[in-house]
Amino acid sequence: MVEPNIKMSNMTRRGSGSPRESKDWTTMTAIDPERRGSGVNPEMAGLMAPLSDRDSGTPSHDHHSDPLLNAWGRRTGGAEATAQGRFNQFSFPTSRTSSNAPSGRFSMILQSKLFRNIAVLTTSLLLILSVLHTTKPEVLGSGLKYMSNLPGLSRLAQQEIRSLDERLRDLMTRPVLEQWELELTNRYQCPMYTYSRMTYFFHEGKEEQWKSIGRDDIRKYRNKMISHLKEVEESGEPLVWTPALGGPYKRGIILTGGEGSTIPRLHILLKMLRKTLGCTLPIEIYHFPDEMEDEAVRNELIAWGDVSVVKLGAKTFNGEKNWHIKNAAFIQSEFTEFVYMDSDNIPLVDPAEHFESVEFKENRSVFWPDLNKDHPDNAIWRILGRPCSDEHWPAEAGQVVYDKRGNNGLNLAVLHLANHMMTSPDLYGFLGYGDKDTFRWSFYALGLPYQQAPRQFASTGGFQRQGGEPDPSYFCGHSMLHWGLTPQNKRNDPSYHPPPAFLHTILSKHRKNLDPAKLWSHVRKPRLDGISEPTLTRTLYEFTGDCFAITLKGPDGLPNSTNSMRDYQGVLTEPLSTVFGPNGETDEIYLALMDIAPTFVAIA
Repeated sequence: MVEPNIKMSNMTRRGSGSPRESKDWTTMTAIDPERRGSGVNPEMAGLMAPLSDRDSGTPSHDHHSDPLLNAWGRRTGGAEATAQGRFNQFSFPTSRTSSNAPSGRFSMILQSKLFRNIAVLTTSLLLILSVLHTTKPEVLGSGLKYMSNLPGLSRLAQQEIRSLDERLRDLMTRPVLEQWELELTNRYQCPMYTYSRMTYFFHEGKEEQWKSIGRDDIRKYRNKMISHLKEVEESGEPLVWTPALGGPYKRGIILTGGEGSTIPRLHILLKMLRKTLGCTLPIEIYHFPDEMEDEAVRNELIAWGDVSVVKLGAKTFNGEKNWHIKNAAFIQSEFTEFVYMDSDNIPLVDPAEHFESVEFKENRSVFWPDLNKDHPDNAIWRILGRPCSDEHWPAEAGQVVYDKRGNNGLNLAVLHLANHMMTSPDLYGFLGYGDKDTFRWSFYALGLPYQQAPRQFASTGGFQRQGGEPDPSYFCGHSMLHWGLTPQNKRNDPSYHPPPAFLHTILSKHRKNLDPAKLWSHVRKPRLDGISEPTLTRTLYEFTGDCFAITLKGPDGLPNSTNSMRDYQGVLTEPLSTVFGPNGETDEIYLALMDIAPTFVAIA
């Protein structure tokens, strides 16, 4: 197959994502020379010095005076200047002879525009070869030649496979850096003061493990990504979605669960879908082989109508929690477009509405934000060959809207790569928590865009202690209230706020003896929950071990408040009924939640 051209600049890579991702971030990698010898990445040192310096042995006039040297710019934008510098090194004696003389003709040739263009082209080729040389041969040989045009695939499918091949080549040729080399960039783009305001227990004590990941480890990580995709291809599974895979697209809902308390929670979810919301989408419920062995249990689920119960393969990986079941279900499902929900999730709108939203139609995938921010020192950024970014929050994967056809069919490749990460806890277990980040990392690895829901979640619970004792001074939000997406007719309406879409009972399912009347009685939320710039956000999220706490840093932002910053930021605690509209107490969905509460509390 035709091998793709290598792009020399991060800003010109296909699918590089948002404008913020296209920053020339390698400008930040040349850290203070006193810190590490020359202060230059050994793999990039040859590229960062001007060619004229390397030829003549003369030290560069600005190499050490500008530690934030734009390495990629020196490779590309400086090519013509470098060629001119090489040309000026030639010393040609002035000749008084006629231009017809051999020496005169030779001098004219050397000074001609054609010769200059040839010199520029030659220098550019040398720069490209130097880029290729910085990539280890074993990396290129491992994964970039296996993607072949399989017999029987349409021309479009072959083009998409080449596109995947190009993205894998891009992954393999990204910089391979030690932690200190990317630390300045990461802490600039993901400041510690924004990370520390959104604390998460998982990141504690991981810094030394992250720092231990060196250059050879990074190459191994990338090689293993490629090897996994190679195994998928050799098994006969498609890596890129094409219409030939399943004919017309099909929409549906994917659920997982099959033992213990997941069964009654599935019934709560199905009741809300079929009885309250009137959802008619087909549903697939996936479980492991040793679960749901009782036929009566399966039949009770099937009785909700248009429900299929599907058995998946092996259960555990090194004793880890079984997060990988959802991604395996995504790949195996016959649905082209689907909404996924954890068994402890309760839908509050018909999931079919999400398929028509502005966000979903952008890249055919939507994830909802979690409470924490990314740690700038996490080694995953060096593994992926890109800097940390505050543009998106980490994903909370208890609900996902997805289309395998998205990104020209490459969304399917994202699922396969995420499956590799989920089933390799020895490699990724200390980089993230469960499955929630593997989707985002896979999009980043392949240079593909995805969408995140536009609003940050609210914390839902009541004024009661963990044992159910009432306490009017103690609010505990133990469920995540996620807001919906933007309908097409509200695309340009800045005042629009979506209704609640999911109630993810992520902590309340672990609490016993709670009072059903106070289970979901109130909601705590930021007054402004759509701020996209994290450095401006003063509403802070924290997992306390019992609850999701939301607090305000500084005074209330309303103009009439004492010492107001006049940014309108604040934290509101209101009855849950208010989020369902002015007549929320009589709203059908709100009443259904109140009806569900006693059953939910009774689940052991």
